[in-house]
Amino acid sequence: MTKIIAHRGARNLWAENSLEGFRNAVALGVGAVEFDLHLGADGAVLVIHDATLDRTTTANGPVRYLTKTSRHNLCLIGPDGEIDEGVPILSEVLEIIAPCAGLRIMPEFKADETGFYDPVLIETTVDILRDYGLAPRTTLHSFDIQVLHLLARIAPEFDRMISVNANWAARHGGIEAVIGQVRDLVSIIAIEQELFEAEFDRITALFPLERLSVWTVNDPGSIAHWLARGPGYLTSDDPQLALSIQLAEAMV
Repeated sequence: MTKIIAHRGARNLWAENSLEGFRNAVALGVGAVEFDLHLGADGAVLVIHDATLDRTTTANGPVRYLTKTSRHNLCLIGPDGEIDEGVPILSEVLEIIAPCAGLRIMPEFKADETGFYDPVLIETTVDILRDYGLAPRTTLHSFDIQVLHLLARIAPEFDRMISVNANWAARHGGIEAVIGQVRDLVSIIAIEQELFEAEFDRITALFPLERLSVWTVNDPGSIAHWLARGPGYLTSDDPQLALSIQLAEAMV
């Protein structure tokens, strides 16, 4: 059965990458939780998508300047406005999701506002996840092939995932070339839904369907369509809707 991934902690339902979102996503019974990582000024691993604070918080400027104090001196912005919660750190998120046996954990390494992937972020994250004993349940995620090669060297016990959209694939020689480059590097390939639809037969001939993920699928018709196609994973900003459709189809 397709596992439903709560994208950024279900950002259409709650503030993205928020502790509130992770608590509620876990309560829904999703198969996996996806979230994003940056490095703060004091070496903390911050859980936030963008390289700047402007879109998702009441502050502005680069995320990498945040400190333990300043990350609390702002509010996250959710679908219904501000919430009284600052940018979380990785350990706070893991305290929520680590106790949930069977839940897949999918942290994504993000570049800073200059496009730089900090190896300290990657190494610190791996150390934290090891301390929690989460390697068997974690799939480390990046759009960047070099990051994935680094992970294969320093954290070979973790599964790895790459995300691909049409523009990314075109820059790397097309979808066949991309799959050839990463086939032995990753356990999951996440394909943006328009590219996946256009190249479904070619992609599934090159890589097992159960190790493919489709992203980001939010409207009822598209969710039903992709559940019928049966990839291993479906990423949604509204996992509550995706789970309800999956349950309804299972009962037919």
